[in-house]
Amino acid sequence: MSDEGTVGEVDVTQALGMPLEDAMRTQRAVRRLHTDPVPDDLLLHLLELSLKAPTSSNSQDWSYVVVKDREQKARIGRLYRVLYRAFAPVVERAAARDPDVARQMAPGKWQAENFADIPVFVIPCYRHGLKHMAIGWPQISVSSYYGSVYPAVQNLLLACRAVGLGASIQTLPIWFVPGAKRILGLPWNVNPVCIVPIGWAKGRYGPTKRRPIEEVVHVDRYGNRPFLET
Repeated sequence: MSDEGTVGEVDVTQALGMPLEDAMRTQRAVRRLHTDPVPDDLLLHLLELSLKAPTSSNSQDWSYVVVKDREQKARIGRLYRVLYRAFAPVVERAAARDPDVARQMAPGKWQAENFADIPVFVIPCYRHGLKHMAIGWPQISVSSYYGSVYPAVQNLLLACRAVGLGASIQTLPIWFVPGAKRILGLPWNVNPVCIVPIGWAKGRYGPTKRRPIEEVVHVDRYGNRPFLET
């Protein structure tokens, strides 16, 4: 499959045959999206693959809310923009001084302004029991809770990359969890974890730039980086 975002039908079998390393090296948060619809059968296939991820004690206490209705998307968008507008002035001041920040900010700004036009939102949710009643404490409870969902989310992002769909993880749209739960009709024991806007990607995928691995790896204790050349 070409690195160009494709709008329309895709040979799913061929696309998902992309070498895993290629998908991982070219995956990125894609926020600029075409407004053309994403076929239900394609989306369901990718979601099914995502659920092959491991989950804590094989509990599989997850569910996906797929939002396609424009009014529902607009309601979530209004919740999103409350917090986006609070952060935007800070980022805009930084962008005025740094062209790289301005370039990085542009896709997020486009997404905030066109939120309801994005074809589909996938909202991973997780059902919590008594040990997760107070999400936020203790830390091990938080790690266990989100650790049971995010492997599936990463599977979804990689599958989207392979077939030419743009996707990204967003948390600002559900920052006010009670409000998000009311919009989505979630029961008391089911919490949204993040929101993944999905659509046919605009522009090109390509290798992502990251710090050299030698700078990132610490051995036995923080600060001990034996692989870093001095």
